[in-house]
Amino acid sequence: MCVAAGEVERPPSFYSACIGTFETICFAAGIGIATGMIAGTTGLEGSARGRMAVLAGIIGAVLGYIGTSVLDGKVIIGALIGAAAAIFSTAVVSDVIAGAQRRGATWALSVIIVFAALVVAIICVVFPYFAIIPAGFLAYLAWRRRQQADRKHAGLRVLR
Repeated sequence: MCVAAGEVERPPSFYSACIGTFETICFAAGIGIATGMIAGTTGLEGSARGRMAVLAGIIGAVLGYIGTSVLDGKVIIGALIGAAAAIFSTAVVSDVIAGAQRRGATWALSVIIVFAALVVAIICVVFPYFAIIPAGFLAYLAWRRRQQADRKHAGLRVLR
């Protein structure tokens, strides 16, 4: 059990009392990614995207704090990882949505992303290690979009 000196021992929760540090990181990352995915569906660009990322980071920190405190994890780590994951996923998903909207996409893509975010959040509550998969996918997506942007602008530099 996870009882400090002088505390009353309480029965284990439904989930598991006193999750470890890695489980806390994975849980908070999953909740932060889901929060950022939902915030990113707005498809904002420029400074509006930055403001939305900050808002998503605050919400991710609060949800990470609450979630890890309920699961008896390390709340500071949960809040920090939840905020960082929310900010990162907001930036990536917002970039994808903005690019799709420039090409004439409809609201259906946003609905699909919101549904995927809810699935990620539910699975991460039950199985925190699952957060590694969407985190890896978002990192890969950000890397590929960065490569494509560099390749796009490389041709323009030759014209100088």
